[in-house]
Amino acid sequence: MNNESMRENVVAGIVGAFIFGLAGGVLWFVLYLFGFIAGISGLVGAVCAVKGYSVFAKKESIKGIVISVIVALLIIVLAWYLCLAYDIWDVHQYWYENGEIDYTITYFEAVQVSSLYLQEPEIGPAYFGDLGIGLLFCVVGGGSYVVNKIKAIKAGNQTKPVASEESSDEANTNENV
Repeated sequence: MNNESMRENVVAGIVGAFIFGLAGGVLWFVLYLFGFIAGISGLVGAVCAVKGYSVFAKKESIKGIVISVIVALLIIVLAWYLCLAYDIWDVHQYWYENGEIDYTITYFEAVQVSSLYLQEPEIGPAYFGDLGIGLLFCVVGGGSYVVNKIKAIKAGNQTKPVASEESSDEANTNENV
C-alpha cells in the first residue's frame, strides 16, 4: 500500500507529534539550565514532531507538518513555562537557605504559581522576551527543514502520477516489442 492510498489518522498523528516533539522541549529545558536559548531546540522539536506525526498517523502530509509545527511550538512554550517554574523554585530555595524567608516551596507549587510571577513588572517582560526570542530562534532553526519537507511532499504528490504513467507507457512499449 503506498503513502497516498493510506488513510491519515490525525488524532494518532497529534499524539505522535507530541510524544516525539517532547525531545525539543527537553532540549530547551536542559539548554536553559545552562543559560542558553537556542534554535536547535526548535529544529529538534520540529523534526521529531514531524517524524512522530508521520509514524503515528501512518502518512506524511502538509496538514501533518503544519500540525506538527504547532505542536512543537506549544511544547517549547510549555518548556519555557517549566523553566520559569524552575527559576521560581530555585530562588525560593536560595532565599530559604539564606534565611530571607522561613518557608520553601516544591517544584510543583512553583509550577502552580508561575503565572502569578509573570504579572510582576520586573519579571514578566523579561520572561516573555526570552520566550519571543526563543520562538524566533525555533522558527529560524526549524523553518528550513519544514519548508524543505513541504516542498518534498508537494513534489512527491505531483511527480508520482506522472512517473506511474511513464512506467505504464514503458511497460506497454516493452510488451509490444
